[in-house]
Amino acid sequence: MTRERIVDGLRERRAAGGAIIVAGVGSGLTAAGAVAGGADLLACYGTAAYRILGVPTALAFLPYDDANALTLDLLPTIVGRAGDTPVIAGLGAHDPRRSIERLVAAAADVGAAGVTNEPFVGIYGPGLKADLDAAGFGFEREVAMLEAAGRAGLITLGWAFDDEEVRRLAGAGVDVVGAMAGVTHAGGTADATADAVGRLASMVEAARTSRADVLVLIHGGPLADPASVGAALVETGADGYATGSSAERTPTLGAVRDAVAAFRVLPLASSR
Repeated sequence: MTRERIVDGLRERRAAGGAIIVAGVGSGLTAAGAVAGGADLLACYGTAAYRILGVPTALAFLPYDDANALTLDLLPTIVGRAGDTPVIAGLGAHDPRRSIERLVAAAADVGAAGVTNEPFVGIYGPGLKADLDAAGFGFEREVAMLEAAGRAGLITLGWAFDDEEVRRLAGAGVDVVGAMAGVTHAGGTADATADAVGRLASMVEAARTSRADVLVLIHGGPLADPASVGAALVETGADGYATGSSAERTPTLGAVRDAVAAFRVLPLASSR
């Protein structure tokens, strides 16, 4: 499926009044489940691979694995279970040993229809981000990778952590801007939730002001279930949502727990 057809499909979904849903998946099983649930796109990335191991997503941002190797190794499995649903690859643009163009080509060679900038330097906080930006291995390199993916005919989803990054992505011509509120977590105070939603709303507005036709998704922070996401979609005016733990770790744990518990209470035949 071409980039243009994928984007047109997302716009048709939005025009029909439905939220665009990008499902982040780390296994063939959860990919198949996301497709059955109607995901518009699947996203395959290193943090999802860690999530499937049952460990905190944040561990994937520490230097214990090659994030790009994780994604490229996982992609064929995800693509194989995706059917007609396009799969986008989360790629780290910052590895000085890898050419951006070759990295994009490697993802396309194993079936990726698009690219997103994950891991992203914004998750590491202002200090490390500033050092990487100054060295030329920060956010601008992520933008350059997305531009290269677009030139290669792949759909692009660019994640941003503030209004300035949103405007940069919109100006670079990415198809979808992702407004990020951080690692997904359930709970939190009402004030913290309001603050996160307010920041997301500001990013959505910045994207629309920069380019009227850009599609905008939201993700992370307190957006951990359909109720919180639904409220945030209304408040921010975003076009959709990208799932993570909210549609993989949490429901998987719950479903397995409930299934095992149901088997656990099965009665045995009476003793003779």
